[in-house]
Amino acid sequence: MAINDRISDLISDLQTNPNSFADQIGVKSPVIYNIIKGRRSKPSYDLLQKILITYSAINANWLLKGEGPIWKENKDSIALDQGYESIENRIVSLVENLRGDLGLNPSLEELSELIKTLLKENMHQRNKIQALYTKQDKILELLRNKLSLDL
Repeated sequence: MAINDRISDLISDLQTNPNSFADQIGVKSPVIYNIIKGRRSKPSYDLLQKILITYSAINANWLLKGEGPIWKENKDSIALDQGYESIENRIVSLVENLRGDLGLNPSLEELSELIKTLLKENMHQRNKIQALYTKQDKILELLRNKLSLDL
């Protein structure tokens, strides 16, 4: 499978469209269309790097060589991680805008740090919950296999 097809498959797997995908990775839509539909030009190193940075859970071997699965981990956790990243990016942007309007303000800096701390703690708790679900799945699988139960 050609790298163009893998990028097209990635867009489908993300349940998005070429325009949104281009926005997510920070390129113009025609670049993506030329890779997956139009001239089927080969993606540049910069484009591949942007994909791998934006979607850090993509298996680079799959993207570059077509080897292995698309994702290094569970795709559902990736969507959550990206949600947290976009919230954090939005907060950083809002704080920067407020700094421009208000100048340096100790209360604003404290608020910014508190929000970052809350986001990190929230992510930590999400990871703990995800680990518990993984353990639960392993226990259920063990019970299914050992006791021939249909759980």
